[in-house]
Amino acid sequence: MKNHKGFVLRTIGFLVIFAVCFGVYIRLITPKFFTDTAWPTTTTYAGFYEMEKNAVDVLFLGSSHGVTSFAPQELYDKYGITSYNLGCEQQGMVTSYYWLKEALRFQKPKAVVLECYFCFPYAVEEPLNSEESYTRKAFDFMRWSPVKAEAVQTICEIDPKQDVWSYYFPNLRYHTRWENLDRNDYLYQEMTGYSGLKGFSPLYFYLGEAGEGFEPHDTMLTEEQAEMAPLMREYLDRINSLCKENDISLILTITPAVSADLTKCNAIQAYADREGLTFISFNERNVYRQMGYQIAVDNCDDGHPNLWGAVKVTDYIGTVLQEQFGIESRTHRQWEETREDHAFMVDLCSLDHTGEIDAYLSALDHDPFTIILVSKDEFTGSLRESTIEILQELGLSADLIGQEGCHYLAVISDGEVLLEELSFDPIEYRGAVKAGHLPLYALSARDEWGNGLTSVQIDGEEYSKNESGLNVIVYNNQTRKIVDSVWFNTYEPENTMGR
Repeated sequence: MKNHKGFVLRTIGFLVIFAVCFGVYIRLITPKFFTDTAWPTTTTYAGFYEMEKNAVDVLFLGSSHGVTSFAPQELYDKYGITSYNLGCEQQGMVTSYYWLKEALRFQKPKAVVLECYFCFPYAVEEPLNSEESYTRKAFDFMRWSPVKAEAVQTICEIDPKQDVWSYYFPNLRYHTRWENLDRNDYLYQEMTGYSGLKGFSPLYFYLGEAGEGFEPHDTMLTEEQAEMAPLMREYLDRINSLCKENDISLILTITPAVSADLTKCNAIQAYADREGLTFISFNERNVYRQMGYQIAVDNCDDGHPNLWGAVKVTDYIGTVLQEQFGIESRTHRQWEETREDHAFMVDLCSLDHTGEIDAYLSALDHDPFTIILVSKDEFTGSLRESTIEILQELGLSADLIGQEGCHYLAVISDGEVLLEELSFDPIEYRGAVKAGHLPLYALSARDEWGNGLTSVQIDGEEYSKNESGLNVIVYNNQTRKIVDSVWFNTYEPENTMGR
């Protein structure tokens, strides 16, 4: 009898250990998309499960057009409305429906804002109207429940190329990744913790000349309607029904996009009229002008708003939610705590468009940065008092005025000054960034011929521009990536920037 019990216990112990090891293996090989990518899908969905129950009053759903258009923190900061963006790349209506169904297990939103670009044919050769890889990204990190089981069954019925068992056992789909794992595969818990943007993905490029000829839609020009993809129309109906069953206001939108032609907007407007819903086309002339939108500077490309466009779109939808749908403002810890995350992101996006030294250095006043300042040749001749004050706000204290011929080197990380030195002798720093993960080497000196020399190496790779003046290298401790490397000609009155 004792031997029998021992065998059972050993068997159970083996199965438990096997299950834990297999779970770790599955987590390792499943692809991850965190905030170090333009489309942090994994962070979006893992972060959603960290929200307190019934904290979210508004949900955003839809494709990447919506991911880059609706910024929950902006909505909270200006209107006090708590929201979360559950959109993702190529999110068709099937994915939107099941993520709405999943969200309702944890939240009781008062409104759902659905971006409708994917109501129309997009990936026409694909049964789900989107590529298989994007469908996988959307569901890999949905928790297992009857909702996910239903979603997987539905997906594989619609698309016979996909295998149900590969969702239950992702190793069947991703087994070839084992040889190509990267640091993110081992840092899941840490990287998913950076979900302060609540599903919003900021872009910072400008569309430029390609958008200068864009004209917002005049709805009087044509009543022609584009045909929705039949499957997308079916699941749009299901989303509508699910919202009605749960007493949720459904708002349909098409965000600013050159590719969103008037016939598509007419089709969504007709659907909204039939169903008694609100539709907002951000391409419609009155809305476009009311926002003060300029697609050449407010869009990143022909289909996605950049950060500054997203602010305009979010501010507009905030007015609608508050004034037309009565969504009240409230104070909530999980949005109060992420104000700094949003401010950090705004400054991060602004760096690429900031050429004035004081504005640039002011934008660096965030703990997640590692900042290296290193001088080459003469750099103090035209250094401004205002610039010195900003450096002091960053925690630096050296008296740089009138120090002609000196070398200067400063290293700041997570808001802490690791080194600041001003000397006529060469200055060298050896340390590490981000808790010792990557070696950092910095140098301000002169070569054997008396010429200025700078070096900033992170993990053995050189990042200093080695230009005369003040060289600035910025590293993001969260994403563990170089943000920028510039220099300022602080020996000339203009203090011009170079990249």
